[in-house]
Amino acid sequence: MKFSTYFNLIKPEYIYLKLTPNNSIRNQSTNKIAKAISSLYKNLLQNIKKEEAKAIKLLGKEFLFGTKYSYEVSPKVSYYVYIEKKKVEFYFIIPKQHHSFLKEKISDVWSNITIKEVELLPAFSETATKYQMVYTKEDGLSLAVDRRNSDLLQSKLNIVDVMEEGDKVGVFYNFIPATQFTWRSSYEATIRKVKKNLPTDRNKMGIAYALKFVFGILASVVDDIGEAIGGENKSKKGENSIDLLEKTLERLNGGKQINDSTRKKANATILNTQIVVMSESQDKLRQHNNAKSLTQAFETITEDNRLVPKKLKSDFKFTDYLIKGAETNKVGDEEVQNFVSMAGRDILEKHNFIEKVDTQETQVPEDLQKGVFRIGESTFRGNKKEAYLSTDKEYKQLTLVLIGPTRAGKSTLIGNLSYDAIRNDECVVLFDYIKNCELSDEVSALFPEDKVLNIECHDFKTLQGMGYNEIPTSADPFIRYANAKKMTTQLTTLVNSINADDTTFSARMNRFMTSAALTVFLSAGNVKDVFSVLQNHVKRAEYIEKVPSSQFENMEEYIGYLRELDDRDKEGAVKGTKLHLVEGIISRLNKLKDNPYMELMLKKGTENNINLVEEVQKNQIICIKMPETMFSTDNERDVYTTYWMTKIYLALQVRSENIPERDKQRKVNLIIDELYQVQNTEQLLKQRLSRMAKFGMKPIISCHYLNQIKHIRDELRSANASYMLISGCDKENFKELKSELYPFVEEDLLKLPRYHSMNLIKSKDGYGRFITKLPAPIEEMNKVVSGS
Repeated sequence: MKFSTYFNLIKPEYIYLKLTPNNSIRNQSTNKIAKAISSLYKNLLQNIKKEEAKAIKLLGKEFLFGTKYSYEVSPKVSYYVYIEKKKVEFYFIIPKQHHSFLKEKISDVWSNITIKEVELLPAFSETATKYQMVYTKEDGLSLAVDRRNSDLLQSKLNIVDVMEEGDKVGVFYNFIPATQFTWRSSYEATIRKVKKNLPTDRNKMGIAYALKFVFGILASVVDDIGEAIGGENKSKKGENSIDLLEKTLERLNGGKQINDSTRKKANATILNTQIVVMSESQDKLRQHNNAKSLTQAFETITEDNRLVPKKLKSDFKFTDYLIKGAETNKVGDEEVQNFVSMAGRDILEKHNFIEKVDTQETQVPEDLQKGVFRIGESTFRGNKKEAYLSTDKEYKQLTLVLIGPTRAGKSTLIGNLSYDAIRNDECVVLFDYIKNCELSDEVSALFPEDKVLNIECHDFKTLQGMGYNEIPTSADPFIRYANAKKMTTQLTTLVNSINADDTTFSARMNRFMTSAALTVFLSAGNVKDVFSVLQNHVKRAEYIEKVPSSQFENMEEYIGYLRELDDRDKEGAVKGTKLHLVEGIISRLNKLKDNPYMELMLKKGTENNINLVEEVQKNQIICIKMPETMFSTDNERDVYTTYWMTKIYLALQVRSENIPERDKQRKVNLIIDELYQVQNTEQLLKQRLSRMAKFGMKPIISCHYLNQIKHIRDELRSANASYMLISGCDKENFKELKSELYPFVEEDLLKLPRYHSMNLIKSKDGYGRFITKLPAPIEEMNKVVSGS
């Protein structure tokens, strides 16, 4: 039978973790890592496990007798700092079976670092110069410990100033968990030696140690003899002789007094530690000098004890439990804190070539780790996760605000959001009034033709008539009146948006406008006829005559208002219109007609118009294309977009009546790029923002900075909007959302890499704050398949 049949030897597997620091690094509690490593210690019996057993009856009782055992070889943990001229890297070598435990401890100590598992570590050849660092005194005496500084690391990194390209150095700390059982007695033995002025040198074989020991014995003997002969009345001369001897001995041994660091070491968690300094260069002299310079860095932590270099001739592997030929130091957990440190803000600013996480990392809320609308990939402690907008029933239709400068990636992000919407069987309405509608072309190219409805507003052949054909006809008097009211509201909103010589839309103007619109719409008239009724007494009388008898009661007041416009002669006959009463409305009408497209739309009927009620219920993207060449002024463009906004909103209202069940209403994503360019549209959106979600619409708006959308800015906050601050956007945006974005700071926004965003996303537990790398552009081959 083979030995392995009864006994199995289990050796630990090791993995390599690369640690990437950031500016928020603090090294004040890395002793916790030392304690975690120490907790891995198991004695001989604890490492033996019974794997198989056999029941044996003896003296009437049944016993389990082991037939196969395993012995688990004790693991170690190592920390490795690797340095080149323009590179500094930090690594942990940890046992695989304790990966989760140790990684969690490391993350607790350095909460914002990135931890990444790597296959290989930067290595040194056999010709490298190697030194081991060993205590000069016994293990009971401590090095300097100060949690407030990283002096050792800073001193080590100073070597980059003398290094050349191709040079490399490293410091390898090998931590071996050890029993704490015998530590206290060993420590106390050392302290007794200190108090008796006996030497505490680690090397007890040299001449120096022998001389110190002899001096110590001699001082003790002289002291005893002096007291025996003279007692308390010994001569002053004798005292001086003894004091001189003791002072000489104290200088040789380092004194009778110990520092607080050594006192604390009595109760410290102890790790057996091997320290190796390595250096390699094409220039052998520089290789040697670099190694010596690195060993001298350890002088910064000298106190009651000191680390000095000794030549190490043997080679070793990073996974070796013990480094052959290297001495072991019993190091306290607070001393380990000197060794296990990472670059913080000061070091990273001084050595700006060190790889670092430029921005703070936070975790994506669990409910935003799955969904439909991708907003990018988030990295937290080395783990990458996709982040999404909320799919919560109450939150999925809340507004999303994209903030970023030109060429920051907003268009690509809009394309991705549109792609995700169509893939999720939703509808997208894209308002495009910038330049030649390149955004529409770019986004619609992601979909097959049957998924795209282009409304070419600049094409005279397909020009839509101005009106609200979305409202259906009805024989029911009340529904007919209610529908006329809806159309009147939208038309009044449109007319009010027209800026005519900065005159306000007065209550009297609104009264006449409402009266004319209701009268016309009840008789199936169009928008053009509304303005005719206000200006032409014959047309006015014609439409008043057309008012159905079933509407007389509803319309009595409004007809009375219209009759106020009649200009009568002495006999009381109507001869014209008192145009001064509707001067403001006519002025706005003329402004509307200044644009040839809107003038033609006024003249055209609505019978061939697209029915938006039907179209928003389809799985498609609707591109309302309004190229800048259509407009002579910004106000013309604003009026035009306001008109389409009123039609979209009215279509949603009508759909809600036709399909009362909200879960059967297809979600509509309204995308408006650079909303600040159309201020009246922004005002209209502000007024209806809180109600849009009820009609199944999610607004997605973009701007360069929040102050641009000053009309809707405050409303967005109260409406639980989400924000994506894309790399390159102005720091004023951060100031606007500073309290909501905590723990992020302004510097995090300024240091965002290209095509990254700082996100404030509504989630079920409030808001998620995290950074993502924006999704890559959709490739041609990933187009949404027709009918999918």
